[in-house]
Amino acid sequence: MNTIIVLIGIGILSFVLANICIPIIRKTALLLNLVDKPNFRKVHTQPIPLVGGIAIGFIFSLCSFVFINEVTFINYLPILFTSYVLLIVGVVDDKIDVKAKYKLIIQLLLAFFIAFSGTRITSLYGLFGVGEINLYLQYILTVLVITGVVNAFNLMDGVDGLVGSLSLIGFILLLVAGFVYNDTTLGKICMVFIGTIIGFLKYNFSKEKIFMGDAGSLFLGFILVSLGIHMLESQVVNKENNPLYMTLIVIAFFIIPVLDSIRVYLTRIKNGYSPFRADKSHLHHILLRLGLSHKNITIWISVLLLFLFIIGLALINKTSITLAVTILITVFYLIMKFLVYVIHLYKWQKRIKEMEKI
Repeated sequence: MNTIIVLIGIGILSFVLANICIPIIRKTALLLNLVDKPNFRKVHTQPIPLVGGIAIGFIFSLCSFVFINEVTFINYLPILFTSYVLLIVGVVDDKIDVKAKYKLIIQLLLAFFIAFSGTRITSLYGLFGVGEINLYLQYILTVLVITGVVNAFNLMDGVDGLVGSLSLIGFILLLVAGFVYNDTTLGKICMVFIGTIIGFLKYNFSKEKIFMGDAGSLFLGFILVSLGIHMLESQVVNKENNPLYMTLIVIAFFIIPVLDSIRVYLTRIKNGYSPFRADKSHLHHILLRLGLSHKNITIWISVLLLFLFIIGLALINKTSITLAVTILITVFYLIMKFLVYVIHLYKWQKRIKEMEKI
């Protein structure tokens, strides 16, 4: 009971700090011109401060005194250090647009540092029939997974509240895992982020709008996937717990941004374009074309994420992890095919109405 009270207190503290700090940080960003300017790919028409990531990182630093004296906190220092480095890179990118290749190199180096610190994917836990993997493959796989997931997560930041809401769900899932596996330090870390993100979402949807920015999406994506791998490996060491549940949390949470990014890349290649060519073909763009508001898009994608997680949870004890993941991928594929089909119908309906006016 005391642990629950402490966790709730941390969440309230971080939320209060968010409401105090964000208006100040927002005004500073406007003075420094740290804003997202409208262009042909953006849906907003006025410059919006890009301070969500800065605010979340700053408030976490303020709240860290709550658990900084705990012995287990040192286990998370490599993840937090590298995440803050990427946060700084994101801030610079929001201000002056760092070239993609330089950001990628930095992400690869930071992911390698995470792997070198001991947070590595050491097994696929039966996925596609693969169990433990050798040390070299552990490094390669960990670096590729972290870098790929971070970029996929960053690409989801296209409508108000989406990355914030997905991050909120991710930290709640990790909070539950930390509570179940008796990792109070992880629980406290998650509660700081939960309270702060709720504070961010309040402003993200308000008239005094702020955006997450690349700083925020890169920071949160990196810390979420790294915490997930860390938690997964801690359950491998602890023979009393089944690591499949943590594997499911990591896979189910990132399956939407990863699969959506892969779909977009393949579609661009199929159409003869570079896979990195900017366009409006991501899931949230499709939902925008269907006429959904930003808030409704965020809600529907969040519901889809939880739906996939529940499917995985229902399957994890009754079938192999390979079949469970295959079913999750199939469900996502069918949903995307349905949405694309609806888009085509919508275009035809619009064209017919235009022809009738002639």
